[in-house]
Amino acid sequence: MTSILLILASVFVVAACALMGVALHDRERRLVEQAITDPLTGAFNRRHMDFCLDSAVARRVRTGEPASLLLFDVDHFKRINDQFGHSTGDVALKRLVTLVSTRGRRLDLLFRMGGEEFVLLLPATPYAGALAVAESLRETIVAADLLQGRARLSISIGVSELAAGQSAASWIDDADAALYRAKQGGRNRESASAGFRLAPARVM
Repeated sequence: MTSILLILASVFVVAACALMGVALHDRERRLVEQAITDPLTGAFNRRHMDFCLDSAVARRVRTGEPASLLLFDVDHFKRINDQFGHSTGDVALKRLVTLVSTRGRRLDLLFRMGGEEFVLLLPATPYAGALAVAESLRETIVAADLLQGRARLSISIGVSELAAGQSAASWIDDADAALYRAKQGGRNRESASAGFRLAPARVM
């Protein structure tokens, strides 16, 4: 009887330790997620973006693997907030992040730069592929009912492929300059970084 009780006690201790280990693992995972994600939208945050862009640059140097990024923001988002309220704007951003995250490849990474501005990192993707993604993404967002019938959202996109020897900061700057050109060109379109020429984007 004593030996049975000892065995049962041992099993109980092992099970309790296993459960504690799972609980600690879950807690650690939640802490990591909180450290790298934007609390409003669930996209990755800028801190994690810096790490991932540096990693892409390192892979480009080490293996020559291409990578591109899309820097985009919501057109006239201040007008959305002013007209419908900030809570409606927040909901629209959450829906946008869900839409972008579910339509892409699993290796693509979405980051919130701040406000209504986002970066989509496309590993192993040269410029032509990134341009196709940008156009598809723009059309998808215009067609989506992110404001539930109140208005349609559109985005402007800067497209940039990582060049040989380029730093992460310079890469972002190129995409930012391309985004500026897309806005200057009328918004709801994509524009390329220096060195690439785009055919006029279709505007819906």
